[in-house]
Amino acid sequence: MNHETNDPLIDALLEEVMGGQSPPDLSSMILAQLDPESDSYDEGLTTTHGTSISIKRRHTSRRQSFIVPLSMALSIAAFVLATIAIVLNTPQNDQHGGTIAENSDSGNSVPDNAVNPSVPSPNIPKDPTQNPSPSQPFETPKPAVVADGDLPSNSPDPIQSIQQPLPPLPDHWQHPQALAASSTSVASAETPEILTQIKRELDKQWKENGITPSEPATSLEWVRRVYLRLIGRVPTKVELDRFGTVALSDEQRSNIVDTLLYGDQYKTAFTQHWTTIWTNTLIGRQGGLDSDHANREGLQQYLRESLSANKPYDQMVYELIAAEGAATDTSEDFNGAVNFLLASLTKNDTTLATSRISSIFLGQKLQCAQCHHHPTSDIAQGHFWELDAFLSQLTTTNVDGEFILTDTTTGGIRTADGRTGVYYERPDGVARIAFPSFLGHTPTEPNHSSSTSNRRTQLARLTSQSPLLARTLVNRMWDHFLGYGFTISVDDMGPHLPVSHPQLLEMLSQQTESANYDLKQIMKWLVLSDPFSRSSKYSASNDMDSPELGDQPLFSRYYSRQLEPEEVYQSLLVLTGKQPSVASLGQQQLAQRTWLGQFSKPMETDDADESNSFNGDVHQSLVLMNGELMKEATAVTDATVLGKVLRSNMSNAKKIEHLFLAAVARNPSASEKKLIAELIAMPGSSSEQVFQDIWWALLNS
Repeated sequence: MNHETNDPLIDALLEEVMGGQSPPDLSSMILAQLDPESDSYDEGLTTTHGTSISIKRRHTSRRQSFIVPLSMALSIAAFVLATIAIVLNTPQNDQHGGTIAENSDSGNSVPDNAVNPSVPSPNIPKDPTQNPSPSQPFETPKPAVVADGDLPSNSPDPIQSIQQPLPPLPDHWQHPQALAASSTSVASAETPEILTQIKRELDKQWKENGITPSEPATSLEWVRRVYLRLIGRVPTKVELDRFGTVALSDEQRSNIVDTLLYGDQYKTAFTQHWTTIWTNTLIGRQGGLDSDHANREGLQQYLRESLSANKPYDQMVYELIAAEGAATDTSEDFNGAVNFLLASLTKNDTTLATSRISSIFLGQKLQCAQCHHHPTSDIAQGHFWELDAFLSQLTTTNVDGEFILTDTTTGGIRTADGRTGVYYERPDGVARIAFPSFLGHTPTEPNHSSSTSNRRTQLARLTSQSPLLARTLVNRMWDHFLGYGFTISVDDMGPHLPVSHPQLLEMLSQQTESANYDLKQIMKWLVLSDPFSRSSKYSASNDMDSPELGDQPLFSRYYSRQLEPEEVYQSLLVLTGKQPSVASLGQQQLAQRTWLGQFSKPMETDDADESNSFNGDVHQSLVLMNGELMKEATAVTDATVLGKVLRSNMSNAKKIEHLFLAAVARNPSASEKKLIAELIAMPGSSSEQVFQDIWWALLNS
């Protein structure tokens, strides 16, 4: 016999008032009361809520007659429990006559009867000043005061107001490294000293793990590596000839790096390469391409000018967050920096902008805390919205198709004590209010709606001055040059995640601050460092250093990796004889973007992720092997490398050597030389066709 009641109304009622908790199961106790042989028969039962339930015996001649009274008894018991739960869960009125709910997420508080019209909150308790109707205990509450666009003329400003004063903020989680301490500045060190410290820190872990690092890379390997990482393309044969095959001294390596970083002949290549890197980092490969309000060329123009002037990184970050103006250079109010935020807004929804600011600049991936508490750290849902509150004044306007980014003088939700915040909804459906707070740290500047201070400017200042900025930058740059960062993800350096080399990260972060965020100086440290100069081949004792398998990187060898699509494109462009110039830079970037569009597609996720098919699959292989760019690179013309080699007076052996160096920066092996010679000597073979096939194979390898 089924002794459970299946009343859907009672079930829904219990689930609503008890917050998803199951009521106590009284079935066995009730049945015991109905059993004459039970010791507890006809005695008053006490529930966990202290309510006594007395059930009288009913004589019946048939067992089946228990069904109806039993169902009624269970329904009555459930209704009694529901009534008790309503009483116990009804908040008590405070001395001001309002119901105050503490924000358990992050320490802030909000009146329970303060409702955001744009946020559905069916579970907010009813205004206690209203008399609840027994037949409608869950009537949707009315907001205290809501301004929805048509305020009375005496309203102070067009934002929502809450009349009840809020209690003081209790202590809550704060990121220990969010704010700078004035007493922690470190003296700037010279490059050789920094290189020594890098090697010393790595040596410690190598010894602890009992491994020997790989041998140094050859000079040609190192030069190719430096060209790819600093200017985004392989070196030409002429550039390789400058260095020969002998081992390069430390001074020679430093001179090569200085030439690539500061030399006029590489200024365009360097600027274009790092403009592409930072554009992809800030807004992705698809950002600013008609899917948002941003103008990709406008952001690239800002980055080119900043990188060309070697603008300090912290200044760039401040400008990107605080920027105001128009998106394109056709406007008098043009400010290319606004395109970072414009690419992160959807109808003035700032959640993606908040996520990108926290992850790209601070290394704190807060996106998953937008809807719920972080699953593995102390970061609460409220921390995301406290950061988002800094952007509550931000707005975009469209003037004749031109998007302009500005800030309103108000914006957000204003409380009676003058503070301004934003609403968010918890997983249980209850609305809360969050006030501007920088990873748990309340800003010292006022955030009152009547204040002349700009909350977005406050966020820009706090971000650009935070020690997390240097840590995240170092981690990102280390990942670019060494293949892996100090954490699993360069965008997620939360306190709950392990750091592979904490002392090394701390040292480089402090030196980055001391060097005033000089990006070129940081690049020089890393390309001259010991791990960057190591061979990619395993040594006899470092096969355990395999981050490709999920292990923590030890950087005892240089980790091989596939070239980025932009690096492949620029390398093929050089081999076709099409050297970029300042005049043709815009056209070449447009052509490159069209070519890259074959591999990158937006994924329509909250993080604005993108799919990348440039991973060695069939599609990539077909594009590279048979695309127009490959056809141009393998054509025999006066401009291409292949054409110049074939029409030279070099011997076949020298021609083969030249092509190998130009394509993969190494000489052919003995077996490769023998095989190629046999192909050329075959009856009826065309030496030009053989060289063209070999060149095609090298470029596609």
